[in-house]
Amino acid sequence: MNKAALSGLILMVLSAVMPVAAIADTADDIERLEQRRIQAILDVDMPTLYAIYADDFFYNLAAGNSLTRAEYLPMYESGSLKVNKSTGEGRKVRIYGDTAIVTGIVHVDATIKGENKNLHLRYLNVWVKRGNDWVLVARQATNLPMKN
Repeated sequence: MNKAALSGLILMVLSAVMPVAAIADTADDIERLEQRRIQAILDVDMPTLYAIYADDFFYNLAAGNSLTRAEYLPMYESGSLKVNKSTGEGRKVRIYGDTAIVTGIVHVDATIKGENKNLHLRYLNVWVKRGNDWVLVARQATNLPMKN
């Protein structure tokens, strides 16, 4: 094989592998952001939460109502919503260019307006890359039946 053909073959292989590596790196970044978001909720770390949640964020709750960031995040700050424990399972990250979709199940021990609740939710989070940063733009939650 001549030098030009070998160089072409190497470039072709690298171009096929690099997008996969970039997607894997992005998925790892989103996974870290998901973990950071959960820790910030547990710690009531408002600066981190405001940095993670986009200005135009909305949350479609399992009960059917929808909240904006301006309605949702202050609930943590005021103490009307306190997540005491959060355990996730089956989280999957899918990357589509500058958009990431995260799905999974979460079991949450929370205090909502003074009432202790155990929530079991299937969720979908939508992350979008804006500039150099990823921000959470939407969340959807669905109640799962209680396990016996």
